[in-house]
Amino acid sequence: MTQSTINKLAHLPRLTYQKRLWLLLLPYLLGILLLVVAPAALSFALAFYRYDALSPPVWVGTLNFILASTDELFGLSIHNAVSLVILPVPLRVFGAFLLARLLLRNGRFLHWFRAAVYLPSIIPGPAYALAWLWILNPLFGPVNLLLKAVGVIPPNWFVDPLWARPSLILMSLWQIGEGFLVSLAALQDIPADLEDAAVTDGANGRQMFFYITLPLMAPILLLLSFRDAMLTLQESFTTIMLTTIGGPYYATFTLPLFIYEQGFDLLSFGTASAALWVMYLLTGLIVLFLYVIARQWQIGATDETFLL
Repeated sequence: MTQSTINKLAHLPRLTYQKRLWLLLLPYLLGILLLVVAPAALSFALAFYRYDALSPPVWVGTLNFILASTDELFGLSIHNAVSLVILPVPLRVFGAFLLARLLLRNGRFLHWFRAAVYLPSIIPGPAYALAWLWILNPLFGPVNLLLKAVGVIPPNWFVDPLWARPSLILMSLWQIGEGFLVSLAALQDIPADLEDAAVTDGANGRQMFFYITLPLMAPILLLLSFRDAMLTLQESFTTIMLTTIGGPYYATFTLPLFIYEQGFDLLSFGTASAALWVMYLLTGLIVLFLYVIARQWQIGATDETFLL
């Protein structure tokens, strides 16, 4: 590179720090636009058309929403989807938090226990579902063999309408690794001075947990609950499809399965798109419900919360 070229480059206008940040974010913004925003807009438009992927779309207005809402399986799918969110999400979030609290101290083998808690979260969904099909197999699964060995009559798990949903809930309780890591990091960021001051004032372990640790962790647990509720509602398709296929007797037939059935079994992509946006609305209502509960408990997330 010659000296004249170097001089020309030196006189080029330099980008500000803010502009360089926008350049770094540009690939991600393009990905969100092409892979999230554009498909969402197309699916919203498709909800007002009759379309079977074999013939041109025909405008039908709100007919697809009416068809979806009048389908008996639609109401059942919403009921099942909500039931698989309301109970497992608090159990998963508080389970991850309590495990993080127990494994917070430094110990010789604690890093192995932490890795064991996180390990199920990195297993692909199909492999995880197939593994639990074997674990909860009513004939030769290890859980039922153990229950028989202690004299307990084991349930039929996935093939029993009464136990199919509890089986899915039991499966979900083992994938708490991400929430565990977030809780562990947040607990490690709590200033030791607060606990030392509480001990000096005569607080015991129970009082420190309920009046110091839990209030400081409440915004983190709230955010984990928001994330878990959204993912549980929208990403349960793979697990249910491989374990129960929505059965038995539609006991685990959830909203993602209804959307799949409308789109790829009945080739009614307009109705599937309408049901998809109902699922988005339901997700927003669940998050709003959690937010209202948080406001009642006076839980808030501020900048200072994350700067501990």
